[in-house]
Order: sequence, then C-alpha cells, then structure tokens
Amino acid sequence: MNPLPDAGRRPAALSIIALALAAWTAVPQRLLLPRDGFDLGFTTNNVIYVVENAATAGTVLLALGAAALRARRLLIAAVVVVGAHLLVQAGTAVVQLALGARPDLLLGTLAEIFVLAVVATGVLLALLLRDPRTARRAGVVVVLVGAVIHTLWTSVLLPVVSMLSFGGLLTGMIGSLLLSAALGLLVVAAAALCGWAAPVTRRIGALLAAIVAVLGLLAAAGSFGVLGAGYAVAQILQGLLMLTVVPFAVVAARRPAVAVTPDPATVEA
Repeated sequence: MNPLPDAGRRPAALSIIALALAAWTAVPQRLLLPRDGFDLGFTTNNVIYVVENAATAGTVLLALGAAALRARRLLIAAVVVVGAHLLVQAGTAVVQLALGARPDLLLGTLAEIFVLAVVATGVLLALLLRDPRTARRAGVVVVLVGAVIHTLWTSVLLPVVSMLSFGGLLTGMIGSLLLSAALGLLVVAAAALCGWAAPVTRRIGALLAAIVAVLGLLAAAGSFGVLGAGYAVAQILQGLLMLTVVPFAVVAARRPAVAVTPDPATVEA
C-alpha cells in the first residue's frame, strides 16, 4: 500500500478514533434506557441484538475515516472491526430466519448486513488498490454510500416501519426523526472531512464535530429526569469524546499546511 503524503496523519487518526468512540457510547446509552431487563432470549431485549445494532454507527464512522485518511494501521483495524461486526449480524439473521422473527426486525438486520457489506467493500478498496489517490477516492465514495444509507435507515426509515407495523405514526415524531438524521449526517461528514488530507476539510470536520458535541451536551441536561442519571452521564461522555475531535483535527489541519510550505533556505532568490 502506497500512502499519501500527510504530515497530520497521526492527529487525524486520533480524531477519527475519538469520533468512533463517541458513536460507540450509543451502546451503554441503549443499555441504560428505561426498559425491562435484558436477556439472551429471542426478544428485542436480547443483549447481543441491542449491542450489535447500537454499535454499527461507530463501526461505520471508523471505516469512513480510515478510508479517507488511508493510514495502513487504521485501515487494517477497520477491516477487522467491520468484518467481525458483519459476522455477528449474519449470525443474528440466521437465528431470526430459523426462529421466525417479526418482519420489521428481520428487515432491520438484513439492512445492517447490507450496509456493513458495502462499508467492508469500501475499506478493502482503500486498502488494496494500488494507486493511492484512486484507492482513497473509491474507498471514501463506497463507504460514504453505506454510511448515508445506515444513517437514513436507522434514523428515519426503520422507526417509521416499526411504527406503521403497530398501527401508525406517532404525532410529532417525524420532526425528531429528521433532526436525528441531520445530526447523524453531520457526524458522517465530520468523519470523512477529518480524514481527508487538506487543511480546510479538517477544519470543517472539527467544526461539525463541535456543533454535534455541543448539541449533545445540551440534550444531556434534559435527560437526567426523563431517562435517568446513567443515560445522561453516558450522553455527556459522548459529547466530551466528540469535543476531543476538535483539537486533534485542528492540529492535523495545521501540519499538512506546514508540510507543503517550502523551506525559505532552499528557495533561490
């Protein structure tokens, strides 16, 4: 694999990891939602089912940022994480098919498998194609398609399908679903922009991450009384992790600019 020149690769990689970790805090948030106890049975409270679905966003963001950055170690880590996640989702689909899951639940799992397969393809293209620029562009485009599909599916389409299966849409839900999709797309954009080796893109990525982080922290203030202290703490942790993206991305944005600046001592008068 021929890497692209990028003096800010390391801080950019840290910004992408921070984004993925922030998204993975959706796992404890989902587990801490007020509900009946979790189990390992054939129910929507199955802890494996809950964890694998909540973790998909973080896996997708890691893959997208890795494809944009095209750093070998991060790409290999993304391949491993996406591959493992895909195997777990495939196992869930087999169980659901064998035991006769509800159509909307099976549809959700199949959609996650499709997204992860698209994302895996994009990461492999970024890793294996010989020309570095072609590899980065192809990988980012393919993973980005999977990321957008995942965001729209989980934020809007799947909740709508689930509500329709129980009788109809709840009043006022469409607006909140669209807001959730918009925030999800901002995070997707931040992952791609923080990885891309250009100062302006990394600064924009930092700005988008900061916007989502601040909104998340403000939302956490209202979660204590409604969803419980544990959920609110996890939401605050998510916002803080998202904020750590900003300094890493800003540092990464400065280093490529320094790297392409000619040394005055080497410039002929």
